[in-house]
Amino acid sequence: MAEPILRVENLTQYRDDGFVLDIPHLAFQSGKIHGLVGPNGAGKSTLLYLLNLLEGPASGVIYFREQAINRSSSDALDVRRKMTMVMENPLLFQTTVFRNLVAGLRFRSINRKQWTSRVSEVLDTVGLPGFEMRYAHELSRGETQRVAIARALILKPELLLLDEPFSHIDKEHVRTIERLITTVNEQYGTTILFTTHDILQAYRLSDTVTSIVGGTIVDGSLENLFAGQLEASDGLQWIRISPSIRITVVTDLTGKVHLSIPPRDIILSHEPFQSTARNTFRATIQKVQLEDHTVRVTLNIAGEIELTALITITSLNELHLMVGSHVFLTFKSTSVTVF
Repeated sequence: MAEPILRVENLTQYRDDGFVLDIPHLAFQSGKIHGLVGPNGAGKSTLLYLLNLLEGPASGVIYFREQAINRSSSDALDVRRKMTMVMENPLLFQTTVFRNLVAGLRFRSINRKQWTSRVSEVLDTVGLPGFEMRYAHELSRGETQRVAIARALILKPELLLLDEPFSHIDKEHVRTIERLITTVNEQYGTTILFTTHDILQAYRLSDTVTSIVGGTIVDGSLENLFAGQLEASDGLQWIRISPSIRITVVTDLTGKVHLSIPPRDIILSHEPFQSTARNTFRATIQKVQLEDHTVRVTLNIAGEIELTALITITSLNELHLMVGSHVFLTFKSTSVTVF
C-alpha cells in the first residue's frame, strides 16, 4: 500500500454555531483520488481548511508524509507549497487569465522564462487552450472553475484539494471537470481530494470514498440518508423522517440521529410484501436508470421523501416497472444504518 500523503489523528474543531468536527483517524494514500462525501454542513469544507493549514485544529495532529505539521511550525510554508486548494467559489483577479495563472509563479519566484510554457501547458490540461488573454469577467462559471484549477496546477502540487468543484455549474462543465480530475491524476500522479454531496459521482471518480455526517466519519452508504428523532412505541424504535413517514430501526442510540437505507436492501413489489419486515410503503416511480448490470429506481413516498432502490434487470422486466407506476417498497429494520 502506498504511504499516506496526509493522515490525521484525534482531530477536532469547533465552530461558533455549535458544530463540532471530530475525526479520530483518517488517512489519504499518495497518488490516489479520494472522494469526501456528505450532506451540506457535514464538515467537509472545515476538514479541507484544516488539512490545507488555513485553520488550526482545536486538538489533534495532522501528518504530511508522516511528518507532524501545524500552521505555526517553521516548515508550514514548505508543506503548504506542496499542496494547493481550490475553493467552492473561487475568486479570480479582475485581469487576464494569463496574469491570474502566473500570480503564484511570481510569488514563488519562478523564472519568468518558464511562465509562458507553463501557462500553455495547464490551459491545455484544463481544456482552455488560447484563453491566455481572456479577462476574468468574460468567463462562464464553469470556465472560472477550470481556470482556478489551472492556477493550482501551474504550481505542480503533490496534493490538490478541491472543495465542491461541481457546484453551481452546468452538466457539461461537470463532465469536463470529472474528466479533468482523472486526467490530472493519471498524467501527473497528483493526489486529489475532492468534496461532493453526490455519492454516485464520488464512487465513479475515486479510488476511495469517505463519508462524513454531522462532523464525524461514518460507515456505510450515504444514499437514502435522513435525519430524525428516535421514538419508542409498541415495543419498537422509530425515526420520524417526514410528517407522515417513520422508519422502524434497531439501535442503541437515543435522541437525534441520522439513518441510511442501503438501496440494495429495498424490495419492490406490486402488492404488500409478505415478510417480517416492518417497513413497507406505497410509492410512485420517478425515474428508472440502467447502470451496468443493475437498475436504479427512484421512488417518491407520499410526496414527502424520495428513496433509491437497486434491483436486477430481471426484476425490472418481471415487474414491468416504468415511470409513474405505483409499487410497494419493503426493507427490514435491521438493514437500516443508524448513526
